[in-house]
Amino acid sequence: MKIYTFSEKDTKLLGKIIGSYIKAEGIKVVALYGEMGAGKTVFTKGIASAFGIQEKDIMSSSFVIVSNYEDKGFFHIDLYRLENLSEEDLDLWEYFETGTSVIEWAEKIEDLPENSLKVKIQLVDENTRLISLEF
Repeated sequence: MKIYTFSEKDTKLLGKIIGSYIKAEGIKVVALYGEMGAGKTVFTKGIASAFGIQEKDIMSSSFVIVSNYEDKGFFHIDLYRLENLSEEDLDLWEYFETGTSVIEWAEKIEDLPENSLKVKIQLVDENTRLISLEF
């Protein structure tokens, strides 16, 4: 499925709709793909809001790889800064089994659980994004 958003507000709203869906369906992993500035963190803020997490609490990570909102059953994983780190070193599967994980820069890991939602966000112009959803 492909959806266009035309503002940051639209992208957050789509994230919230997707967040409500994955929460209801028990989907454990949302893998986000897209270049720098595509809107991965904005989309994550929308998803997180469906879990009761405040927008201000979701940030693009500088040095924190995993932001843990365990009381909400939600993990924000940002792999941007990772270089040459194996999955065994990070043990992401622990998070995948514990709650819902949203992974920015998901192309940096090889294996995702079955039934993961893959979201590709493409810049069309300054405000417009093309968001592709795939299971």
